[in-house]
Amino acid sequence: MSARERFFEKVQQRHNAGAAHEKSAAREVAAFCAAMDRLAQHITAWFANSGMVVERSTKSIQDMSAIGFSLSSGICRYEIATLCIRNGSGYVSIIPEQLCRDGNIGHVIMSVVAPGNASENEVFYLSMAPEGGWRMRGEVEPAGEGVVLTEEVFFQAIARLA
Repeated sequence: MSARERFFEKVQQRHNAGAAHEKSAAREVAAFCAAMDRLAQHITAWFANSGMVVERSTKSIQDMSAIGFSLSSGICRYEIATLCIRNGSGYVSIIPEQLCRDGNIGHVIMSVVAPGNASENEVFYLSMAPEGGWRMRGEVEPAGEGVVLTEEVFFQAIARLA
């Protein structure tokens, strides 16, 4: 094999590896968006007939954590579901921030704001669990820690909103 042939073979290998990486990143972003959509649906169902206001919307994310994958593929900008649950002047907001952070996939910030409560604001971090579903950790817990997000865990976390 000539030097020219080896050169173009390496170019092709890098191109193929880059394309596979882009497709993998696109799948990760799509999985994050789908998981956030399912989470929003579950939480909305938990509040059915409660009288509380559940506002679902979307957020456009310019995700710099996906920038290494490829700027040209468009995967670093995407639309994703958000949620805000209101009870009087208090609320819970569930806002996705980025695809990757601290070794976790699907970084979401859940803020519980309960004016008049001794500790008015509390922040939780959600990330996609490798086994499916979501994990939740408190603000002071290290990344990778936390518990599986269930209905019970969710309502314990927002108890100050009642």
